Amino acid sequence: MIERLLQTALCEIQAGRPAMLVSIVRSTGSTPRKAGALMLVGENGLLCGTIGGGLLEHRCLAIASSALTVPRCEAFVLDNRQAGSLGMVCGGTAEVLFTPLTDAAPLQQAVDSFRAVPPVRFCLPLDGSAPLLSQVQSILSCPAVVLLEERPVLAIPLSDAGRVFVLGGGHVSLALSPLLYHLEFRHIVIDDRAAFCSPERFPHAEHTLCIPFSLLTQTLAGPLSPAADDAFCIMTRGHEGDTDALRFALSTPASYIGVMGSRRKRESVFSLLESEGFLHVRQRVITPIGLAIGAQTPAEIAVSIAAQLIAWRSSKTAAKL
Repeated sequence: MIERLLQTALCEIQAGRPAMLVSIVRSTGSTPRKAGALMLVGENGLLCGTIGGGLLEHRCLAIASSALTVPRCEAFVLDNRQAGSLGMVCGGTAEVLFTPLTDAAPLQQAVDSFRAVPPVRFCLPLDGSAPLLSQVQSILSCPAVVLLEERPVLAIPLSDAGRVFVLGGGHVSLALSPLLYHLEFRHIVIDDRAAFCSPERFPHAEHTLCIPFSLLTQTLAGPLSPAADDAFCIMTRGHEGDTDALRFALSTPASYIGVMGSRRKRESVFSLLESEGFLHVRQRVITPIGLAIGAQTPAEIAVSIAAQLIAWRSSKTAAKL
């Protein structure tokens, strides 16, 4: 979300329109969102993002809209009665930072720095002054309050949770791609048929590639080379494509590999790959892909896959805390 939000903010400032970034700094108890949740507010109200919805967000939206150029950091301390009035189940605290955006330079630098190595952090001083960028190496992988040059800032890593390689451009992939986009998964769709992997068919994909699945090793190299934070959703049109795709996926450090298909196909493919030396195929591969929700249609299967990917992404984030 932050990449799109910062791009929107940059467009607003470049157009001469004031904007304010509203962020959750800290929270305890039953608050809807945690540190790093962001929303962007302009002259006409909410532009994008959310800090959790409900009356808490409504109150913060009103504060931001009424004074787009006034920095502040405000704590909402709620007992159970007040929490109920804000749409929360029980009490808690939410510290909310209101940062006026007037300078396009740090926003442009942030947009240009996504997925930089070493990672860049977008830092919001808690006094509401202009955003800063930091390349200081640390173990920080999630939004948190840290000291930057002796100033407390909310530091937000400008990185993502990896890419999803969707191998196969059929009905399920067609339903899955817009879900991945709205869930903020960068994804690449690959098929060996041009009509099934065009930008027109998959407008939400970061890339579409038409290549034989047997040539994945040669094609997915350099910047496209899969990493440990990446995922594979394998759903080609046939046994041979699945085997080639899975053979490649198993040769990468990808931490999620899911394959669509029957138990019979699974056993056939697994046995072949085990004979080729892929001894951990049964431990690394999820099949059938997706959560067991009784999905039948392509749209339902896509939802089950998206839900499983959310769980995978959340488990990775939790492991880094």
